[in-house]
This record gives sequence, structure tokens and C-alpha cells, in this order.
Amino acid sequence: MPEIPLTINDVLFSIGGAAILFVLYKAIAAAIRIYINKAFEQNFNPDQIQNVLENCYRTFPIDSLSFNGAIFTRGTPVRIKTSRKTTIEGQFIGVNQSELVCLITEKSVIAQEIKAILEIQPM
Repeated sequence: MPEIPLTINDVLFSIGGAAILFVLYKAIAAAIRIYINKAFEQNFNPDQIQNVLENCYRTFPIDSLSFNGAIFTRGTPVRIKTSRKTTIEGQFIGVNQSELVCLITEKSVIAQEIKAILEIQPM
């Protein structure tokens, strides 16, 4: 088998080319992620908010939550920190029998498992 002579310049050029391709890939992936998030981002208009709230009230009928000695009632603005180090800020809507907490933010409705919540603070 013939040997292919590689010089240090060939190796460095390959490393540089791979780094440039990697950065381009990450930039394109970030741009696509931003585009997708903006495409699906919704702000509730006043007509929708009442329907969304009615559905949430039916799905999450328990209107208060006792968490670490504090009681949160329906309509309370809260900040929740989860076990995934995520912070969610929104209005407390209720709890259901499956131990899911419902929050409504300006852009979405979020259901979070109670066992994944580390901290709830009133805002």
C-alpha cells in the first residue's frame, strides 16, 4: 500500500476546516431554533384568554396548592423553580388529581408535575 505523506500543515488545515464547519453548523442550528420558536410563539388575545382559562379551570379543578407551608390560590402570580433548573413565571391556575400544576404565562399554558418543583415563590 502506498503511504500518503501528511505534513503538519495538512493536519492543521484539517483541524481549522473542521472547526469552521462546526461553528457554521452551530450557528445555522441556532438560527433555525430561533425561527421555529418565533413561528410558534403566541400571545393570547382577549378573545382567546377567556376560553383558555375556562378549559384550564375544568382540567385543573383544585384551586389551591399548599407547598412547603405556603398556600397558593387561583390567580396568584408565582415563580416556580424546577428540578431541571428552569424558572417559570406565570399565574397559578390550579392543580388536578394527577398532581400537575397549571400556570398561564403571557405566551403559553404550562402543566408542571408537583414532584419536579423545587420552589414556589409569590411574585
